Amino acid sequence: MTESATYDIAVSFAEEQRAVADEVVEACRQRGLTVLESNDLPEAEVRFLVPFVTSADEVGTTDEHVLPVLTGEDDPSSPHLRANGHLVDTLVSRVEEAETAGLARVPVADLVAALKQPEPEAAAVQELETGQELETGQELEPAPALEPVQPKQNPLRTLAEQFAAASPALAKRALSGTMLMGDTTVAVRVEREDNTVYAVELHDDDTVNFVVVGGSPDQFSTLWQRIEDMLSA
Repeated sequence: MTESATYDIAVSFAEEQRAVADEVVEACRQRGLTVLESNDLPEAEVRFLVPFVTSADEVGTTDEHVLPVLTGEDDPSSPHLRANGHLVDTLVSRVEEAETAGLARVPVADLVAALKQPEPEAAAVQELETGQELETGQELEPAPALEPVQPKQNPLRTLAEQFAAASPALAKRALSGTMLMGDTTVAVRVEREDNTVYAVELHDDDTVNFVVVGGSPDQFSTLWQRIEDMLSA
């Protein structure tokens, strides 16, 4: 039996989004991700499908393997990723997290099909709104509009994505940073050439561990205040 081709991500986009998508694909490949760009391999398996959309309501599925990217007018209430300078870092972080957690790849054809089908709740509402008749011959009353169900966000994952997005800017200040994302922990370490080390470890039970090696006591209090500000935001 022939094994299916496997990729980290597959991208889907309209022709008018090609320039943005091509730039993201090239940057992802430079970061070591494998990318499927066409639907010519429906049997291929991927960790994530990344559809580029112009509005938040174009994608009805909340499948964890689908990571929509919003290219149109920004909607602050939308959980979708944004086509900005942090996108590639976020995709790399999500793939690395999936590998660590052992998230299985799935057929890209199944994910593409899920994009074209409404979620069960939306389908049920649509049936009611068509005014289907009851067995008694009476017509159903139109159902009230349901609020869209937003996928639950993982605060640790969001924090890890922010750390990953900010990490490249550290080089401008002669710093280097490393970040590890686990199931219940985020660990960040920042180093300077003179060996001053700042290390922060955050757990999903609100436990925070931090270490300052080298430098003055003032640096210790400053780091403490930044952690307090971050937790109270």
